[in-house]
Amino acid sequence: MILEIDLNWKSVLHIQGLLLIILAMTMLLPLSFAIYYKSDDILALLIGLGISLGTGSFFFTVFRSHKVIKSKEGFVIVTLGWIFATIFGALPFWIHGSVGPYIDCVFETMSGLTTTGSTILTNIENLPKGLMFWRSLTHWLGGMGIILLTIAILPILGLSSVQLFKAEVPGPTKDKISPKIKNTAKILWMIYGGMTVVETVLLMFGGMNFYDALCHTFGTLATGGFSTLNSSIAGFNNLYIEIVIIIFMYLAGVNFALHFHLLRGNLRDFFGNREFQFYTGVIFIAIIFITLNIHYHQYSDEFIKNYPEVESWTGSIGNSLRLASFQVVSIITTTGFCTANFDLWPNFSRLFLVILMFFGGCAGSTGGGMKQIRIMVVVKYLKTEVLKLINPRAFYSIRIGKEVVQNYVVRNIIAFFIIFISFFVIISLFLTFMGYDIVTSFTASIAALGNIGPGLARVGAIENFAFFDPISKLVLVFAMLLGRLELYSVLILIYFLIFNKRY
Repeated sequence: MILEIDLNWKSVLHIQGLLLIILAMTMLLPLSFAIYYKSDDILALLIGLGISLGTGSFFFTVFRSHKVIKSKEGFVIVTLGWIFATIFGALPFWIHGSVGPYIDCVFETMSGLTTTGSTILTNIENLPKGLMFWRSLTHWLGGMGIILLTIAILPILGLSSVQLFKAEVPGPTKDKISPKIKNTAKILWMIYGGMTVVETVLLMFGGMNFYDALCHTFGTLATGGFSTLNSSIAGFNNLYIEIVIIIFMYLAGVNFALHFHLLRGNLRDFFGNREFQFYTGVIFIAIIFITLNIHYHQYSDEFIKNYPEVESWTGSIGNSLRLASFQVVSIITTTGFCTANFDLWPNFSRLFLVILMFFGGCAGSTGGGMKQIRIMVVVKYLKTEVLKLINPRAFYSIRIGKEVVQNYVVRNIIAFFIIFISFFVIISLFLTFMGYDIVTSFTASIAALGNIGPGLARVGAIENFAFFDPISKLVLVFAMLLGRLELYSVLILIYFLIFNKRY
């Protein structure tokens, strides 16, 4: 048998050029803030912009192909798009020198573009205004996807965008809002942009200045979690701000196709969606259990003496509910904002939050993790397998609402589940092999692979990833990319790089 796996590299590199040009243009925004605040990062941003624009223009001009983009090119374009965006997006940090070695700059940029939110910065507030805005902007760009922006432009260039949409949109289902992929991408970006404006205005009403409101909106809607403060959202100590962010984190974890239906007045399609109901139910149950656990847990006098902040969640049930609600929504949507050092919470609550890291948001949202719909299908699949053992002659189908889940979709989800857990175990083992403790390795692995941000122990809510050695950081960068592109796109690129021939 002859297996054809030749790749149209000209089309791949041509579109990479377009992506780099778009990336360079977005650097104008942080550059404008750097000029406004008269910070010392203007030159670094200018050089980074120039290199990205020059390289992008070269790729776009030199590598041209009139061939139609197929599935294999689509997956490779998306994966390389994130890699190139990270390599060039890290340049301003590296040129300025405030972030550290280039691997640290790559880590911070990949964490931003994949909306992970893990950081190697030990003092975020010392970062110049322009670079800090660029750091937050990478969230916003990666949240909906630079690729989706490109999809809206590709038809103008006479190129197919269907395969890019299939490769980029996260989750096991791709809800086309419009028959044309180009229009779908534009509608999604309009919803994303509209929500950005609304949240920014609401946060400013709560007392944030425009700069902070915009940065935290980027982190919220992209479910990223980068903050302008070392203490994250806890630094504002503002209930109104927390409520606004909770609402928009929750909405960001919902399939954006449902937002379109909601805007059109299709309340039944929105509230009747089974994944949305499951997602909401999991959040509700988690908040109840964690609120009760952190409030009624028996803390020793010595513990309270060493950690006075414990009184904030033991003083009243309202305070416990406030903290639990924020952290549950922040973790399950994979945002990673913090209003408390949840690493001090009882073991039950800490473990519950780690479990929620695997769940993630809904398919078609900006959230990471395995996605709620996959968890639903796996649970229903296990149920049918048990029923088949009880009654082997009966026929059982897996349904989500009234829709029957096709067997190939079930197989794809089971395969994804196995691969995801396998990578999680491998990365955890690697980190322990490098000398890090089990809890740190375990939660750093899921924090990167699930695009969460914080974990427990040395990567806890008030900690950072700076202590990892360069090799471990590179592995975590790879894990972030795997998680953001949901494994298959990255694995397909690796496959083509190794077997780019016919046999």
